[in-house]
Amino acid sequence: MRTLAASAGRRATGGAFAFLWVAVLSARGAEAGPPRQPATPVPFGAELDVPADTARLAQNPALRARLIGSPHGYFRFINVPFMSAVCRRVSSERGPLPIVTLHGDAHVEQYAVTELGRGLTDFDDSASGPATLDLVRFGVSIRLAAQQRGWAERADALFAAFLRGYRKALGDPNAVAPEPAWARRVQAGFDPDRLAGLARAEELMEFLPEHRELVDETSKATALAMLTRNSQLAPSYFRLKKAGVLRVGIGSALAAKYLVRIEGPSSTDDDDVLLEVKEVQDLADVSCMRSTPGPSRIMVGQARIAYQPFRLPGVLRVNGRTFWIHAWPLNYAELDLAKGPASPEELEEIVYDAGVQLGRGHPNESLRGEAAHLRRTLQKRLSEERLQEMVAELGAETVAAWERFKTSSPSP
Repeated sequence: MRTLAASAGRRATGGAFAFLWVAVLSARGAEAGPPRQPATPVPFGAELDVPADTARLAQNPALRARLIGSPHGYFRFINVPFMSAVCRRVSSERGPLPIVTLHGDAHVEQYAVTELGRGLTDFDDSASGPATLDLVRFGVSIRLAAQQRGWAERADALFAAFLRGYRKALGDPNAVAPEPAWARRVQAGFDPDRLAGLARAEELMEFLPEHRELVDETSKATALAMLTRNSQLAPSYFRLKKAGVLRVGIGSALAAKYLVRIEGPSSTDDDDVLLEVKEVQDLADVSCMRSTPGPSRIMVGQARIAYQPFRLPGVLRVNGRTFWIHAWPLNYAELDLAKGPASPEELEEIVYDAGVQLGRGHPNESLRGEAAHLRRTLQKRLSEERLQEMVAELGAETVAAWERFKTSSPSP
């Protein structure tokens, strides 16, 4: 277990906001996300390519191995280039779908189960834009997932089930999908022992060395004020106990993110709380997305789309960089195609549920009349035939780009 135990303990005794934002934000300060779409347009077919010999991948052989491992793993890594590719196609459409609240990186392995519930999670790339972006990305994910699991002949039917759930929620914004069997099975296996859950989380933390303070007192005070105001909790609740670099994910594998263990409601260990601290990425390269700088787009996206919005939301700004903060559930399991689901029928239940969630969330605007108008417009303008065409085309292009990546990757 690699944590910042000794140094965190010394600072944690100092005061209510003795966070180790210092080490947290300086340990991997130069990291950036996956390659962005180049400013100069590239030919169709090559827009999803990632150079296999980049320094970033050379320094992260485990990540490169995951990209080589499957087309879906590669697909997860190229979200921004992929969404840019969808934008290029949307721009040529006569009547693209209206602007809605987007998940921004919707795929089947974003479907997760926690002790609080289930559904699509990870709203880091949430923004506004044509509904086509989420629908096509999830459709390609279904296609690649079905191929990976040996159910390629069911891919079109699975995408149809996803769209069926989406349309169901457009017609009834209170629609609820049946709980998928996979979600029930995973949740039944959760460990109620909080200390064991905290120990498992600490195993994900990478040791952080001592670092000089980079966060000024004003930034720390502002972040604490936001956390306490949003949560209505005392400052002592947020006293740091341990912290570490977090190494999970594929699309966000190169993003700066950290896991922090805080005091919680009392000084006993079994009610400690975990927070994730994650740098907000720039989506400016996705031409048909509307994204404001900072975390507000994430907060809006998860509030409108998530079945269970994040607890303890907050923001920290350091040297021109913005990090968003939220509670990390102790029992948390994302769908992993290498392990499940057990059958195409189980996958169909999951994608139908995801379709319902996006159908509820896309038009979930603050003004009720506007939401009703968006739902009617989406129902009228949604061309399933065109979406199927785009999914098939971009699915094939993703596999071709993955094949080129594999071929050009240096030998281990």
